[in-house]
Amino acid sequence: MVDDDALILNTLKQRFATWDIDVVTATNPEEAKAALEKFVPDVVMLDLLLTKDEGSQGILDYIKSQERLAHIVVLILTNLDKPELKRYLLAQGVKEYLIKGSMTLDDIYNKVLGYMEPKKNI
Repeated sequence: MVDDDALILNTLKQRFATWDIDVVTATNPEEAKAALEKFVPDVVMLDLLLTKDEGSQGILDYIKSQERLAHIVVLILTNLDKPELKRYLLAQGVKEYLIKGSMTLDDIYNKVLGYMEPKKNI
């Protein structure tokens, strides 16, 4: 999860922890890229309006540039309701463009779970 709002990150991280889902959080593009160097997640939930210079587009570009990350599902979670931006990002491979204010935590949680690979029991 990449968001510069600590409250959102902590709340969602706690919600996902109830189902034994490993969550890695980042508050800026540098932290996100560092995490993606170490982990290959099933899903990246990305806030669109990050306060750092290259913002979310830098993270999207990084994911697209790395073959080992090509399969990752990217979900945009934002307060920015702009249909033209949504169309652009979906055309760039983003799976969903979700508006924070129109969704509950359960809605967000269920969206992410829908893209998760089931864990294999060995």
